Amino acid sequence: MDKKTLIIAALAILAIVGATVRMVTSNSEGTSRVNLKPFEQLGAEAAAETAKLLNNQGSVVVVFEVLEGVKSPNNEAQIKGFKSGLARTKGVTLKEVKEIKRDMSGDPREWPTGQASQIASFGAGAGAVVLFGNFPQSLSPADVAALKGSSAKIVVVTGQSPLLTSLMAQGIVQVAIVGRTPPKPAPTTPENQAQWFDRVYTVLRAQ
Repeated sequence: MDKKTLIIAALAILAIVGATVRMVTSNSEGTSRVNLKPFEQLGAEAAAETAKLLNNQGSVVVVFEVLEGVKSPNNEAQIKGFKSGLARTKGVTLKEVKEIKRDMSGDPREWPTGQASQIASFGAGAGAVVLFGNFPQSLSPADVAALKGSSAKIVVVTGQSPLLTSLMAQGIVQVAIVGRTPPKPAPTTPENQAQWFDRVYTVLRAQ
């Protein structure tokens, strides 16, 4: 991986983490606590985009990348928001939630061998597969072919990746909800979850 790509990946991670930390932590009597509402909003926005992609018909498989042995309340909040968002569509159902377990020794910017095929296989029998997690900075031709062979439409909720533009141009990824790098400036007045989403994320759709 070249130096420019490494810098892009690092900036994307830092920008999203910084923006999210500001929004999801609050201070009460000197103690910080996590506000999971923004993660619920992210899940709800992903559900709305997926339902629109499917013309409000069909089923969806949601996939999370998780670190082995780590329970993430953020993921739970995202799936809660996703279910809530689907409930408003009244036409798309959640078929299943899958997890891809990663250990801490691997490079988080890359996918292990076979992960692309695994994601594609999860979509069997569904209209779309929605991935929450890292999207790699590069993929082998075999991995690209595996995603291209998915019977389900692919939606990703992730950070910046130079690979997304190419995959969307090929119609392999249909929708990408991507963290802005950098996010829009934070307002001086309190913002709600929808405003936070519009400031921190952007929605890309294949043409």
